[in-house]
Amino acid sequence: MTGKINTDYSDAAGTVMTDVSSGKWSKEILQKFDIDLYKCPPILESKSEIGLISADFAREVGLSLKTKVFAGAADNACGALGAGILNVDRVLESIGTSGVLLAYEPHSTSVYKGNLHLFNHAVPGVYYSMGVTLSAGFSLSWFHHTFAKDEDLVDLVASAKESAPGANGLIFTPYIEGERTPYADASIRGSFIGIDSRHTKADFVRAILEGIIFSFRDIQEIYKKNGRTFTQAVSIGGGAKSRLWLQIQANILNIEIISLKDNEGAGLGAGMIAAVGLGWFDTFTECAEKFVRDENITRPQEKMVKLYSKYYSEYRKIFSATQPITKSLVMLNS
Repeated sequence: MTGKINTDYSDAAGTVMTDVSSGKWSKEILQKFDIDLYKCPPILESKSEIGLISADFAREVGLSLKTKVFAGAADNACGALGAGILNVDRVLESIGTSGVLLAYEPHSTSVYKGNLHLFNHAVPGVYYSMGVTLSAGFSLSWFHHTFAKDEDLVDLVASAKESAPGANGLIFTPYIEGERTPYADASIRGSFIGIDSRHTKADFVRAILEGIIFSFRDIQEIYKKNGRTFTQAVSIGGGAKSRLWLQIQANILNIEIISLKDNEGAGLGAGMIAAVGLGWFDTFTECAEKFVRDENITRPQEKMVKLYSKYYSEYRKIFSATQPITKSLVMLNS
C-alpha cells in the first residue's frame, strides 16, 4: 500500500494504550510502560481513505493501481458491522478460533468494572463491549485433529445428534489454553467431567458444542448482572453453519438466534467500511440495511432451556473445583 502508516480507533483500542472516550493515545499508559508517543501512528476513522494499493499487490491480484485503501477496523469490530450490530437490541455471537459475545454500546462509560472489554466501534462515535472465550472453535478443531482427523468436520459435528441434550451427563469446559472471560486465568485447563464407560464419541462431540456455549452463558450472565438483556443474538462463524449447534445456542442462552444469508462476518464488515468510505452510502446503518440480511431464526425450546439451566449450574462449579489442580499440573509441566 502507498501512503503513511495509520490505525483506526477500534484497532488502537485493542492495544489497551488509548483513552477510549477521547480516542487518543493515553499518555499515562504510555509513560507507565516507557513507550514513546512518536511510535504510535495517527488514529483515524475506519472509513478514512489512507492511500492506494501498492504496485506489487496490484499485479498479484489484478486490481487497478487506483484502487483505494481505507483504514478499516479490528476483526471483531468488522464482524459486528457485518452482522448489523448497530443498536442495543441484538448481541453478536461469533465462533471462530476464539468465541465472542459482543454488544453495541452507545456511550464510552463502562459499567462492567473490567469484566468485559470496551472498545471503539468501527462506526464513528460509538463503542462495543465484549467477552471472549479463548478456545471456542479451537476446542472443536483440537478434538477433530487429535481424535477424528480422518472424519469430515461437518460430519463430526452432525454426529452430536446421536447423543442427547446434556451429552448423557458429560460436561466439557473449553479452557484448553487458559481462559479470558470471565476468569482471565492463564493456568486453568479444560476438563471433561462425568466420563463413564457408556459414553461414545458422539457424547464427547456434543459436550464440546455445549461447553463452548456454556462459556458464552458465563459472558451473558455478566451482561445480565449489569442490566443488559438482548432479544436476539446474531450468530456468525462456524457456530452458524450447523442447525443442531444453532438450536443448542438458543436453548442454552434462552434467546432467539439469527443466522444470516451472508455469513461472511468480518469480511463483509470490511467491505462495508470501504463502501461507506467511497461514498456509496451515507451511513453504516444505511449500508447494513442493504447487505445484512437475516435468513433464519432459531427459537429456544422451553423444555430444553430448563434442562440446560440445570447443566449450566453444574458447569459453573467446575472452574473453582479444578483450578488448583490444573494450576499445579501446568507448573509440573513448565
